[in-house]
Amino acid sequence: MKARAVVFAEAGQIELRDVDLRDPAADEVVVDTRFSSISSGTERLLFQGKLPLLPHFRYPLVPGYEAAGLVVSVGDEVRDVAVGDEVFVGGSMCYTDVVAAFGGQSSRLVKRAAQVVPLKGILLAHAPLLALAATALHGVRRLGEVAGKRVAVLGLGAVGQLAAAFLVADGAEVIAIDRSADRLASAAGSEKLDVSSAPLDELLTKPVAYAIEATGSSKEIATCARALEPGGKIVLLSYYDTLTTPFSDLFLKEATLLPSREWAPADLLAARDIVASEAVDLRALAAHVVPIDRYESAYRTAFDDPSILKVVLQWA
Repeated sequence: MKARAVVFAEAGQIELRDVDLRDPAADEVVVDTRFSSISSGTERLLFQGKLPLLPHFRYPLVPGYEAAGLVVSVGDEVRDVAVGDEVFVGGSMCYTDVVAAFGGQSSRLVKRAAQVVPLKGILLAHAPLLALAATALHGVRRLGEVAGKRVAVLGLGAVGQLAAAFLVADGAEVIAIDRSADRLASAAGSEKLDVSSAPLDELLTKPVAYAIEATGSSKEIATCARALEPGGKIVLLSYYDTLTTPFSDLFLKEATLLPSREWAPADLLAARDIVASEAVDLRALAAHVVPIDRYESAYRTAFDDPSILKVVLQWA
């Protein structure tokens, strides 16, 4: 079985080419991809040659883990998914001639039926963002009960925007913080602080119970700590090669640091249900759609244009 896929042939080299897929097993489905989105974090690292320390990760590889499409065939043992269903697919290890890392950027995918997520009415063009939504929700859930709490979200890229939206949906009083007026304008929150002209210490009127650090800069952990009430919590909704932050700010507030990794399956289902209920809206983040034939331009935008928070590829 053949498919077209985005392939990183080697570090810094991107292609759209035919790849071979293995035959599906009896418990698997075949999905024709309609839309996928580009991870400006993980896919950028793979493009730059920063492969995870896993023995099977090597070039050439198919990146991505954010795809949505139509089920076109099901195995004999599949009962809960049917041909024609619209589903989210979080990548696939289905290739015979290239490596999957994590294999989502392809026109066709093979996946265990138990691992695809029916969309429950979410638009296909929005559905690839469920992976990022689930990551944001995982971080929010690390805080525990947030209803009625003041929560600062520092950094309003795509994951920060989603974290703010989930916090508002959960009843938190959200203080959205960024240097970009455009990002602040699109963010959820009852208070919005522009730190391009003044430090947060001068703008914040009273401390917060919790903070979410989503800038990707570990020096901002200290900024979050200074904003906290004593005994507050900071979720690290970013990945850092190393942590560099003054200990004194954490020490004085007796702050708890909560690293937050990528989504778990339960987060994906919960995010799907919240989005389907319309408590969180993905439309703004899914607005930049590029046909797959313009893949090179799409990746340049995703990696290099900070004004575009998310790039969605249209496959058909």
